[in-house]
Amino acid sequence: MLSVKNRIIKTSRRDFRVNKLLFIITNLVLFINFIMQMSMRKFITYYSESVTNSYTGYGLAQAGSVAIALCAVFTVFTLFHELYSKPHADLAYSLPASAKERFFSKLLTLLKLHILPVIFWNIIQFIAIFLTTDITLYMVARYSAVLMFTELATSLFVILAVLLCMICCGRLAEMIYTAVIITVCEAALPACIYYSTISPFTVQYPYDIENFVTYCPAWSAISAKLMEFGYSTKVLLLLIGSTIFSALLITLLYFLYKKRDGKDTGKPFIFSAYREIILILAVVTVTTYVLSDTSNLILLPALLLGYLLVRILSSNSKLTIIRFVKWVGIFAVYMVIIFGVNILAYFCNGFTGKIDEAKLTEYNHVWALNTTTDDITASYISSHQNPQDKNTLTKDETMQIIDIYNSAFDSRKKSISDYIHHFKRTQNQVNIVSIIIRTYDTDDIYNNDDIDYIDFDFNVSKAEADKVTEKLKALSFIAPEQIHEQKSYNY
Repeated sequence: MLSVKNRIIKTSRRDFRVNKLLFIITNLVLFINFIMQMSMRKFITYYSESVTNSYTGYGLAQAGSVAIALCAVFTVFTLFHELYSKPHADLAYSLPASAKERFFSKLLTLLKLHILPVIFWNIIQFIAIFLTTDITLYMVARYSAVLMFTELATSLFVILAVLLCMICCGRLAEMIYTAVIITVCEAALPACIYYSTISPFTVQYPYDIENFVTYCPAWSAISAKLMEFGYSTKVLLLLIGSTIFSALLITLLYFLYKKRDGKDTGKPFIFSAYREIILILAVVTVTTYVLSDTSNLILLPALLLGYLLVRILSSNSKLTIIRFVKWVGIFAVYMVIIFGVNILAYFCNGFTGKIDEAKLTEYNHVWALNTTTDDITASYISSHQNPQDKNTLTKDETMQIIDIYNSAFDSRKKSISDYIHHFKRTQNQVNIVSIIIRTYDTDDIYNNDDIDYIDFDFNVSKAEADKVTEKLKALSFIAPEQIHEQKSYNY
């Protein structure tokens, strides 16, 4: 009697032989990708050993990753065909093999058919580039590692999304469109939330949040987007983390897979909670996208129509007026929550507040800039014509300037009408007061990197903007010649 481990290995060998065509196609795609990448290898000869964060071929890398990921999609659909095909389901569930044997034998086959070829061809490419260029081993290894983990991260995320949809759905149509929804929304949602809820209302530049949004594609179907930032250690670690995380989640899908049986094949959704999650994901992504760019307002009626179609087509009960009204009501609740959070973000200034004093040091380079509707711009730079021949201000001096801006910040009046005005596309100039602070550990700002960065700006009334400028002029440590006022010109 074979052990479970040996039965999994034996079944995987059989499935591998049956699906050799997929193995050949995947390797053919990888070979073409290898040829294309090798044609671009000369780009790295333009950079020296010290420059490791430069890359110009990310467009090609992204195209290759997409093609390789599509091979993974077809492989998953082929291996797990019992999840959507009734004849295959009847056969698979009639055999004595347990869910554990079926699931992990298929994963092992997937490893042989797709993952190992990706690793193999990247090793071949690494050797070929090293042998045909004069680039150091360190540079080639760094570039090759980023490229390999880009392809692995993309493939494993796509496998995760597709397999999750296949396990939670019993019909091919639902598997396909929910997989598309998950893939698209997961890639777009962080940016949609940022540009709809934080960026329009924030008074401080949210560097940490924007940095998070920028690197979010590491765990998505567009991992190759990170290659825009070169092949730095940060990019490499993010891609490795994404690869491991996706692989772990794929393994954990076993606990959902074992809950299925042959009777589930053919049902639209096996788990009702999954349908709700998909609908919420789609509603939140599309709505926040519209809030980030109101010129796409037409998408909201289309979203409602799509939402209702999914409800109707996946419902196992007869459609009634009461049920239809209930669905519309649920959609309305989703809208109320999303818009409620957006309005809250407006009143909370994009969930950012006043300047944190803890960020300041005894060496703070300050640039204040105030612009009014009469086209007058008043600017002050601490390093410009400083009477003490310094580039920076002390913490106490900087706080005096910050107090002026905080006072102007507190003078603002918020209202729903002003919130709505945020969505109106207007070319009217507004009164803006802003202050940028870079903190250092010495007064030498030209030969040292800044420790922290603060960007604080917001709209006020013209009278308040003029008041800020006058208060700056009244500070004892600011010389009159340091504040420069000039007429602005719009071209």
